[in-house]
Order: sequence, then structure tokens, then C-alpha cells
Amino acid sequence: MLLIEKLRSLQNANAEIIDQIAESFIPKTFNKGLLLSTPEYSHPVLYYVENGLARGYFLHEGKENTSWIIESGFILPSTSFFAKTSSAEHISFISDSIGYSMNLSLIDDFAKVDPTFYRILLEIYEEDIHLRIQRERMLRIRHAETRFLHSQKEYPELIYLPIHNIIASFLNIESKYFFKIKRKYR
Repeated sequence: MLLIEKLRSLQNANAEIIDQIAESFIPKTFNKGLLLSTPEYSHPVLYYVENGLARGYFLHEGKENTSWIIESGFILPSTSFFAKTSSAEHISFISDSIGYSMNLSLIDDFAKVDPTFYRILLEIYEEDIHLRIQRERMLRIRHAETRFLHSQKEYPELIYLPIHNIIASFLNIESKYFFKIKRKYR
């Protein structure tokens, strides 16, 4: 979905405010392998991926554990904009991607004039929370094969991408078992 279409689909959107926000986003090309954010290095920037593939992950015992994967959508900063705290999340691009970035301090400045800007930002954050809850529910499905089948319905565009180890990590399935399950349902 194009950025402007996504912004216009928000409940609190009005043409004037959406135009102002859209003009504040800077077009970006994100190269495959780009590490956008780490716990030590993150900025209060809102990103939008229009076309590509990005993921969030954290390290545990030296192993990357995928938290989320998107082909299109908003990427929130891994540091807290308001509380100024950091997280353990890394954000990277799995493929060359096209998108936009905007420093959240601009929204803060705009909101001092019109609080509707915060309402729009809140909608973006609520959407992210909804997606995180959806992923958490998926991960609570105990049986790996059932989790895979559920994920086929929820994330049909992701399951068969050629990033086997990353998808296995996202589904919390050991890579060798994920391969067997994928082969069974092809």
C-alpha cells in the first residue's frame, strides 16, 4: 500500500493534516542487509516500507530470534519516543526495499499546533500493538504444525519466501522441522 493511501485510511485523517505528514516523509532506499536500528543505535524515526522486506529481531544466547517481518507498513522506532528508553530489538532489511522516513520530533512540533497529529500517531502505534498481539497469539499455539497452518492463513505472503531460517525463527520452529512441515503442505 502506498504511504499516502495508508495515511488516508487512518480514522483521524483529514486531507490537510495527511498532506502535511506525507510531505514530511523523506523517500528512502533501504539496501538488503542494512541494519536500521540496534539497542545501542536507534533514533526516534518513523519508517514506512512501501515495497520490500524488513524484520525485527532480538539476540538470545547468540542466536537471532525474529519478532516480526513486514513487506509493507510502518516500522516504529525501537527506542521509546516519549519515555526515551531503548529496547533489545534490531531492525534490518532482508531485501532491497523502498520506503520513507520521518523524524518523530516533526509530529511533536505539529501536534503542539493541532493535537490531531498525535491521534494519527496513536493510530499507527495501535495498529502495531494489534499486529504484535496477533503474533503473540500465533506463538502460543503449542504444536509446530498447527502454528504453521495458522500462519499460512495469517501471513500467506510470507510463509514461502526464500528466507527459510528467518521464517522458521519467526514461527519459533526449528529450521529442520520447519522444512519438513513446509514440504508436507506444499
